[in-house]
Amino acid sequence: MSSPEYFRVEYSINPWMIEGVEVNLELAKDQWSGLKATIEKCGAEVKVIPGNTVYPDLVFTANSGIINDKHVLISNFKFHERQGEEVIYENWFKKNGYEVGRIPSEHKFEGRGDAFVYGEFLVGSYGIRSDKEALLFIADEFELTPKIAKLVDEKFYHLDTCFQKLPTKTNDAIFYPDAFEDNSLTEFSDLFNLIPVSKNDANKLACNSVVINDSVIFPSNEIEVIDKVAELGCNIEIANVSEFLKSGGACQCLVITLQ
Repeated sequence: MSSPEYFRVEYSINPWMIEGVEVNLELAKDQWSGLKATIEKCGAEVKVIPGNTVYPDLVFTANSGIINDKHVLISNFKFHERQGEEVIYENWFKKNGYEVGRIPSEHKFEGRGDAFVYGEFLVGSYGIRSDKEALLFIADEFELTPKIAKLVDEKFYHLDTCFQKLPTKTNDAIFYPDAFEDNSLTEFSDLFNLIPVSKNDANKLACNSVVINDSVIFPSNEIEVIDKVAELGCNIEIANVSEFLKSGGACQCLVITLQ
């Protein structure tokens, strides 16, 4: 995670962001701390990258890169407002013992936001903030089979805003069908038991939940699919991060899982 003391909304790079919208920074800090404490309660250790006054979106560490064991490929951000984050993340991973690589600069890619390693597969999305070519490059570098889908709704600009694998033995996953070109998400159906969420849940970023061991941390308790997820045997936790929704991010956007 990255500390939120410089978090603000001063530009707009997705439909959630209204340039200059007022952020209650003290509330944002409390919400970030609440998420951190909930993650630790669920059994994970949290490492923190210091915030940076120039880059308010550094707090969304999910976009730092894609991790495979101790290898990481750093993101190539689409918008110039975030491109300076790349060096900060690269330096942090190097200092923390990772083998760091880069994706060809002509290919845009925004990290765990749009892809993750799942066994021998690279599960990812493209079409809004990441390029298909970047995902194919990553799959080749990591020697993984690509399983990739196209996003078509600007509001759900990353995979992690509209898809989350659950910690169940039956490989369940929640997703928002209308975010994808293929509403039934057939590219993922041989890997996951797909559970659609409503538009209402999607707009509360229900899929931008965090999975720690057998727990799922949702950004609100007013999410319909929570009951279904609980029925599947998952422990439910809530971490309200409403201030960060002003930038189009919730729980998963604020973290990246290290290996």
